[in-house]
Amino acid sequence: MDTSDNIEETKDLDSDFSQTMVDENQDNFLYEAEENKEKPSSKNNYKVLARKYRPQNFEDLMGQEIMVQTLKNAFKTNRIAHAYILTGVRGIGKTTTARLLARSLNYETEIINEPNIDMLEFGKHCLEIMESRHIDVIEMDAASRTGIADIREIIDSVNYSPSSARYKIYIIDEVHMLSKAAFNGLLKTLEEPPPHVKFIFATTEVQKIPLTILSRCQRFDLKRFDHDMIKSLINKVCEKEKVSIEDPIIDLIAKASGGSARDSLSLLDQAMALSNDCNISEEKIRQMLGLSDQSRIIDLYEFISNTEIEKALLEVKNQVDIGIDPVNLIESLGDLIHELTRLKVTDSKDDNLSLGPESFNRIKLLKDKISVKHLSRYWQMILKASSEIKNFSKPLAALEMAIIRMSYISDLPTPDEIIKKIEGNNTIKSEKKSLNSEENNSIKDIPTVSVKPVQQEKIIEENSEVDPKSFEDVIELARLNKNIRLHYDLENNVSLVSFKKGKIELNILNNDEKILFTLSNKLHEWTNEKWLIVSSPTQGKKTIKEVRDDDELELRSLIKEHPIYKKAIIEFDTVDITSIEEVPKLSLVSNENNDKDDKVEDK
Repeated sequence: MDTSDNIEETKDLDSDFSQTMVDENQDNFLYEAEENKEKPSSKNNYKVLARKYRPQNFEDLMGQEIMVQTLKNAFKTNRIAHAYILTGVRGIGKTTTARLLARSLNYETEIINEPNIDMLEFGKHCLEIMESRHIDVIEMDAASRTGIADIREIIDSVNYSPSSARYKIYIIDEVHMLSKAAFNGLLKTLEEPPPHVKFIFATTEVQKIPLTILSRCQRFDLKRFDHDMIKSLINKVCEKEKVSIEDPIIDLIAKASGGSARDSLSLLDQAMALSNDCNISEEKIRQMLGLSDQSRIIDLYEFISNTEIEKALLEVKNQVDIGIDPVNLIESLGDLIHELTRLKVTDSKDDNLSLGPESFNRIKLLKDKISVKHLSRYWQMILKASSEIKNFSKPLAALEMAIIRMSYISDLPTPDEIIKKIEGNNTIKSEKKSLNSEENNSIKDIPTVSVKPVQQEKIIEENSEVDPKSFEDVIELARLNKNIRLHYDLENNVSLVSFKKGKIELNILNNDEKILFTLSNKLHEWTNEKWLIVSSPTQGKKTIKEVRDDDELELRSLIKEHPIYKKAIIEFDTVDITSIEEVPKLSLVSNENNDKDDKVEDK
C-alpha cells in the first residue's frame, strides 16, 4: 500500500486546519480556541469556564510577571534550562503554564523557527500541545503513576529523538507524589539529559520533593491571585458570557475562591447555572456558598457581647437550619472580629468583607463599645473553635459550645483590669491593717519557732553564678530550674551523708538509683562542672521533709500554750490549727535576723 498520498493528504489537512486556529479578532486576554466555535452547540459539548478560558499565551498569565520576564530574558540569550519546576497553590495555572512553556520551546511558524516566548499566533505544534495530544510532549500524572516502573519508561524513551517537534518534553504533574525509588531513578537522567529533552514539573507541595531533585531544576513560585486579580478575572469572563453580576457577588466569589483562579471560575459557573436568567442575586449566591448574611452575623455578635446566650444559640440554629455550614459561620464571625479590630486600630474599611453601607455603619458603632483586648480574646477563641468544629463529628455542638464560651467571657475583665483591681484591694487591706495595729501588735507577741525549710537558708538567684555551697543550694537549684521530679526526690527520698564540692554522698530511702544519675547529669548541666554522686548505706541526716515536719510540730505545741490560743478555746467549742503560712510583710516573729515570720490561722 502506497502511503505517500496519505501522508501528503494528512499534511494538507493539517495545514488547512492550522489556518483555522488563528482568530484575527481575538483579544489578548482569554482566547477561546477556534475549534470550539466550529463544533455545533450541544449540551454534551459544554466546556466549563475554567477550561474554556485558559490562558493561551504568556501575556494572558495574570500575576506572574517575574516568571515571564525571566523566561523572556533566558530565551533571548539562549540560556534555556533543561528542567523547570512550577510550584504554587491549587488552581493558579501550573499545568497551563507548563503547556505554555512546552509550546514556547517547540514554537514554530513559517517565519519563526526557534524557542520564543512571544507567541502572537498559533504555530505548527501549538494546538496539539495545548490540547495535550502532541506526540513529543508527554504528560504524566504522578498522583496515579508513582512507581519506579513509570520512571523507567521515561528513562528508556529519552534516548529517542522527537518525532516532529524541536524538543521532547516531559510534563510531570503533582511530582511530589512520586515514590522515593522513582525520584532516585530520575536523578541521573535529570542531571544530564540528552540535548533534545526538557523536563517540566508541577507541584503544590514543593517541600516534599527531595533537595537532590530541586537542585537540578530551575524553580518558579507562581503567586497566589489577590482579591483584585480574581475580581478582574470574573468581570472579564462575565463580560464575554454576557452575564450581569454585581460587585458584592464578585467579592463573595473571590473570597470563597481562596486565591485560586480555577476555583473562582468554577464557582462562577455554578452561580450561572443557579441563575438561569443570567442575573445573579446575592441571596442565591450566599445560599449556594453556605454563607450567612452579614447583618445576621452582626446580630449574632451583638447577642454574644451582650451575654444573651439563648438568643445567640437560637440564631445559630436558625442559620444552620437554612443551610449555613458551621465552619463558614464561625469563619464569618472571625471576619467580623477582624474587621472590628482593623477599624479600631486603623479606622479604615476592609473591602474583603463585602460590607454594604448599612453593615459598615453598624460595625462602626460597635467598635466604640469594645476594647482591642476583648477583640483579641474573641479572635483566639474563634481560632480554637474553628479547629474544633472541623475535627469534631458534631460540628453544630462544637459551634454552640464556642458561642457559649464567648458569651461568658464577654463581660470578664482583662488581665490588666484584674491586676488593677487586686492592687486596689491591697491598698484597702493596708489601710485596714493600720486601723487594727493594736491587734497586730498583740499577735506579734506570740512566741514561735521559725519554720525555715533548710533549702531556704540560702536562696540562689537565677541570674547569679551557679556554685552550690551546700546540699540545700543543690535543692534550690532544682527548684529554680523547674525540675519538679528531682526537687521532690531530694526533699523526700534521700538523706545527706556528706557534701563536698564535686562530690555528694547520699542514702537513698526509696532504693531508686536513678536519682543519683539524674542529679549528676543536672549538676553538670547547671554548673558546667563534673559531680560525683555516691550511694551510701550509712544513715544520713534527716530529710528536708522530716526537718520541716519536726519544726512545725514544735511550733504548734508552742502556739497551743499561748494565752490567745487558750482564750480562743474558751470562746469557741472547736478550735484547731489547720495551717501555718508565711506572711512576708506582717512580722509575727521577732528575732535578730528577721529570717522568717509565721502566720497562725485558727479555725
